[in-house]
This record gives sequence, structure tokens and C-alpha cells, in this order.
Amino acid sequence: MNLKITSLIVLFTFFTAVGQETYQVTGKLIASDSETAVSFANAVLLQDGEVVKGSSSETTGTFLIENITAGKYTLNISFLGYKTYNKTMEVRSNLNLGTIVLQKDMEALDGVTITHKKPSLKREIDRLVFNIQGTPLTEENTWEVLRRTPGVIVINNTLSVKNGSPTVYINDRKVHLSSSEIYQLLEGTPAETIKSVEVITNPPARYDAQGGTILNIVMEKNLIVGYHGSVYGNFTQGVFPRYNGGINQFYKRGKFNIFGNYNYTHNKLNRDNDEEINYLDNATTTSVWNSLINRNERSNQHNFSLNVDYEFDAKNTVRFSGSFLYLPYWKRDTETNSVIDDQTAANEDFSLQAINKFNQDKHNLGLNLDYVHKFEKEGEQLSANVHYTDYDKANDQSVATDYTVVANPNFSTAFTTHANQRTNILSGQVDYELPISETANFEAGAKVANIDTKSNLQQFNIINDISTLDVDNSDIFDYDEFIYAAYVSYAKSWEDWSIKVGFRGEQTELRGNSVSTNQVNTQNYFELFPTAYISHKVSEKVNVYADFSRRIQRPSFDDLNPFRFNFTDFSFAAGNPRLQPAIRNMYKIGVEINDTFFIEAYYAYNKSAIFELTLQDNDSDILQYLASNIEKNVDYGLDFITYFPVSDTWDVSFVSSVFNMSDTFTLGDNVQTTQSKWSLYTTLDNNFTFLKDKSLTANLSILYVSDNIQGLSEVSGTNLVALSLRKTLWNKKATLSLTLSDILNGQEFTNTTRFVNQNSRYFSNYDTQTIRVGLRYNFGNTKLQTNQRTKSSAEQERLKD
Repeated sequence: MNLKITSLIVLFTFFTAVGQETYQVTGKLIASDSETAVSFANAVLLQDGEVVKGSSSETTGTFLIENITAGKYTLNISFLGYKTYNKTMEVRSNLNLGTIVLQKDMEALDGVTITHKKPSLKREIDRLVFNIQGTPLTEENTWEVLRRTPGVIVINNTLSVKNGSPTVYINDRKVHLSSSEIYQLLEGTPAETIKSVEVITNPPARYDAQGGTILNIVMEKNLIVGYHGSVYGNFTQGVFPRYNGGINQFYKRGKFNIFGNYNYTHNKLNRDNDEEINYLDNATTTSVWNSLINRNERSNQHNFSLNVDYEFDAKNTVRFSGSFLYLPYWKRDTETNSVIDDQTAANEDFSLQAINKFNQDKHNLGLNLDYVHKFEKEGEQLSANVHYTDYDKANDQSVATDYTVVANPNFSTAFTTHANQRTNILSGQVDYELPISETANFEAGAKVANIDTKSNLQQFNIINDISTLDVDNSDIFDYDEFIYAAYVSYAKSWEDWSIKVGFRGEQTELRGNSVSTNQVNTQNYFELFPTAYISHKVSEKVNVYADFSRRIQRPSFDDLNPFRFNFTDFSFAAGNPRLQPAIRNMYKIGVEINDTFFIEAYYAYNKSAIFELTLQDNDSDILQYLASNIEKNVDYGLDFITYFPVSDTWDVSFVSSVFNMSDTFTLGDNVQTTQSKWSLYTTLDNNFTFLKDKSLTANLSILYVSDNIQGLSEVSGTNLVALSLRKTLWNKKATLSLTLSDILNGQEFTNTTRFVNQNSRYFSNYDTQTIRVGLRYNFGNTKLQTNQRTKSSAEQERLKD
């Protein structure tokens, strides 16, 4: 292992300061009507109409654009109410342009109307791109942007795309957080620097083969010179009140670009379940368990994030990013009241009350170091990334159960568990991009990743107030995994045709060791993951396309961990050290009409898919949550996606999917069963703008999901209706928001399992019907931001990376 780690370190210590002589352009701006300094005006350098460098003027009117390579540029200076200043120049040395007088644009001032650019949906050969740069959506938080992205469904603060959980990337770098942690991070992150969200249902070879759909959040550079930021707070009332607040800070000066964020969240959530389990002997019911379960979760969570960019020169940039999640307090109280009807013998009925108190504290630290070198040839670049994650979690659980028996004395049981888990992830990646010509592009790269996890579990049974270690339910588990990957990709375009093909190979080596049982699991395998995309422009308004990808779902170390974690005397969860990786092949064909309507048919075959199955043990009347491979999961359907403006003040996103989900699995006695069902989900997202100054916006979203299959069970249909209002105040210094979620309380659902020897039903009511009030206040240098967003669409299009 030391050799592997050494190789990893050596591979990524090639960061160089490949320098090239650069220059700077300076000047001072004054207004023609008052001869006073013009502050916070845009000053950008363009080549072939594209922005290559940007800055803004100080309060003194001076501006400075640095790290400029020799060449011919057009200087463009603009500020609302003044005529745009343009000057073509040849940069061969440092230039001081002296005083530049901006002329008043009386015509523009008389007829000025504040316009908003609208989000747009664009299909590239391997992804669907939701562009929001320069639109009002950038004034939201990042989570809200994802929620409004066409094709993305958010239910109970969990993301879903095409019936699966997507992996979130930021600027092509994977976010190593759980779904709940991602929500906390993105909900507190402003969207003002988001350029677009890319929905990649068939990811190309560049990305890890693990997982399914990718949501890649593309961030643009902060062009606001100086210091600015925002503070915000939200209060939410559901069953219980909860609140969060935070501060975002941006700073740009010279070669440095820094962003820092902190937010704090106090949560208290409620969940109710009504559960019925019929335990069977063949087809005969032996006992019926009816349970009412109430869960209350309370937590205090801190999130910190930091991003620092440093430009050595125009060709070399280093970026550091880090996030730290700290959860010092998380407590869940679960009360289960059950009535058991024993149908095999008289006077054997009983009832019970189980109280489960669960406490957790954890931290999750993620660090990234990126280096980008741009070569002389436009578009050619080499990038490298080193990532490190430190994850530490400690759980303590106390369970007490009181039994009331009809014909026997009452009795009680109690136990406690203590579990700890420490995980370290270290990875390194190199990517190379080479434009072969104006219509062809080549990419290649390599990656090495290591996951090292150590966990332990101790259960103590309490009898007569004496705590005794339960050796059979205690263990130590060590897990070590290495993944070695490399890929190549080639893309080519003609007048009416485009293709892209790629190959990624991944070697996986893992070892899991259950110390107390001396059970060692090793796996060593290589898999090849091809990807292919083809697109044909039939006419000016019609484009047809097809693509294919092969992906993998590896068992997580939790899935492979053989620990039996008891929730109560009659329910437990356990991993499976014999789990195998699942391989998924996905095919898709589609048509794009008028750059607005997208119709896609897809077919996905997932061999040995991994599920956490809820199984009833009819011999012992115990409910088990087991990580398992099923034979296959097949998903196929037809999707319709569109995003278009109805009027200047109303735009609509509509997504609908008709799909069939089929799961085939084998239970005890080698009985093979297939669950299959046609289902539908539909989302309608309406965005409205009101008032003359566009300062009041509203969003009305409607989601419907019909009855569908999830693993062994059929889940009843749900709906979600949400309304949000947002009003900007004090020249956009502040934003007041009001959000009503799950207005019809449609997120209640019933999960039914009935086949072979399984017969259960449970009803769930999550704490999703809420009202939320929020306030955000911007401070510091925000004038450039305001200036940018009141420009015409054409100017906004020019402000690119």
C-alpha cells in the first residue's frame, strides 16, 4: 500500500509555474457631466468578441486589468446611463490609458427599462445545459437553482433524476457528501456565480464510472473587484419551528479571488408511521403486528466553505476549495407502540412500547487542490486535482422496551449500542484537453483513489441495571479500497453531424475484514466503460440524437459491513460482505425541436442492482433491512422536456415521463419474483415577474408522481405543490422571501409489499408541509453586480469566463 500511496503522491507533484510574460492595462474613468470619478464600471478586454479578462473601477475611478498576454484586444467600458467606450489596442507592454471620459447617454436614461435575461435550455451532444447566467435565478441559493432545473425532482430535500439519485459535481469535481449534507451545503450557498447546471444522464468517459446521472454545477469567475457579501436568515414552521442563517463573503483583488461561507442550521423534524406486518407460515397468517411510530429529530449543524483562486499569470491558475460540516448535536427519539395479534394460540396476544434514543456527532472535511495550465494553442489545457476527505462519525443508542402480555407476566428489555466510523478518501486526477482542429477535440486523463474506513460496534444488554457486552452483536470492521482509472475521448463535428466516443477503464481492489468473526472479503476486478454519442441536424429546427453509456454501482463500505445494528428487539439492519458490483447499460434516443422541445426514449438494464431490501423473517417475527443484490433492474420510458417563455413576465418548465420499472429478485427457497409497473411523473414550474422594476417574482411548482415500484414494494402516488414569493428592496440590497411547501400535504404515501412470503404495509407522513420566511441583505461592493443585471441580454451574453 505504501508503494501505491507514494505513486499517487509522485503522480501529482508535477505542479509547475510555467510562466509567460504578462502585462497590465490601467486607466481612470470620469463622468462627462460632473467630472467626478465613475466607480464600479465594467472594464473588459475582448478577443474575437469573447471576454478574456475583466475588472471594475474603484471608488476613485481607476481600473486595473492584470495578467494580460501580448496580443490585440478591444477594451470595452460600460456603465448604466453612459455610452459604451470601445478602444482597440495592441498590448506589448504595460499600458496606462490615462483619463477616459464616459459620455452621458441621455437617450438611454430617458427610455431606460430594466430587463431580465431569462434562463434557457440547450442541448449539447452529451448533456442538457440549463443556463442561468445573468438571470434572476442567480439571486437565489444554489439548492433552489437545482430544484428549478428541468428534469430534476426534489422530494423531501432529496434530488432525483430519471428514477435515481444523481451525483453532484461542481466545476467537474465530485462533491463527497451524503444527500442530506449536500442539501445543507447548497441551501446555504449563493447562486450569484453559477453559470449553468448540466444534467448528464449518460456521463462521458471523463467522469467516474460510479453512479448514474450527474448534475454538474458550472461556476463562473467573480468579476466584482473588492469586497462584497451577504447575510441571510430563514425561519420555517412545520410541525415544529426550525431556522438557519449564514454569511457569504467574496473578495477579489489582483490575482486573488476568494469566497467564504458559513451557515448554521437548527432543525426539529417530525415523522409519523402507521405500520402493519402479517407474518406468515406458507399462506397462513401466524401473527399480525400493528404499530404506530413517531420520530422526532433535532440537530444543530455548522457548515463552512472556502474557495481561493490564484492566477500566477494568464496561463497558470491554482484553486483551493474546502468544505467542513460539523454536527455536534443530532438526536432522534423514536417511540413505537405495537399491538400483536397471535393467531396460532389463545391468550398469546401482547403489546409493547419501545423507546429508542439515538445520538450522533460527526464531521466531514473535504479539501481540493486544482491546478490548470493553458497552452499557447487556444483550448489546449492540462488540469490536475488532489482531493482529501476526512469523515468521522460517532453514534450512541439506547433502547428500552416494555411488554404487556395477556396471559403472562409483563416484562422489559433494554440495550445500548456504541458505534464509531472513521473514513479517509484520497484521490488524484489529471485531465488533458487538446483541440485537434476547429471541429475535433481529444481528451485523456487518469485517476487514482483510495478509501480507508475503520468502524466498530459494541452492543450492551442491560439486565437488572447491569450492562453486559453482547459479543455476538459487537464487531470491528476495516475496509480498504483502491481504484485506478484512465480514459480517452474523441469528439468530431461536421456540418450536420456530430459524434463523441470514449473509453474508460477502472481497476478495483478492495479488502474488508470483520475482526471478531475473522471474515475477510477481497475483490479484484477490471471493467471497461465505453460511451458513445451521435447527433444529426435534420433541419434548422429538428435535431435527432442517440447515446449509450456503461456504468457501475459498487457496494459502499457500509453495504459490505457485516455489522448487525439493532434498532429494537424486533428490527435490525445489516450489511452483506458477499455483495457484488452492479453493471448498468443505458441507451437513449431523442429529438430536439426548435431548441425548445426535447423528446427522449430510454432503456436501462442494471444487472445485480444493489438495494436495501426490507424483509420480514416469518420464523422469528423480525423485520430486517438487508443490503442485497437482485438479479436485475430494468427501466425504460419516454420523457418530454421543455422550457420556454409564455410572455415577458411568465416562463414555464414542463417535464413529463412515462416509464416502466421492473425488479427481479430471488428470496428464500430459490423463488424468483418480478415486480413490474408502469408509472408517470410530471412537473410544471411557473416563474412570474411583477411590477415595473421587476422587483417581485413568484414561482409556482407542481409535481405529481403516480404509483410506482421501489425494490420489493409498491409506493402510492404523491403530489407536491409549492409557492414562493420574492421581493427585492432598497435597490436590491435586500431580498425578502416567502415559501409555502407541500400546500396540499401530498407527500404522504403508503408502501405495500405483498408477494410470496412477504405481506406488509406502512404509511408515512413526513414533516414537509411548511411555511418559510427568509431575508437576505447584500453589503460591500454590489454595484457592479446590479449594473450587470440591468444590462441588455446582448451585453450579458458577452460576460463569459
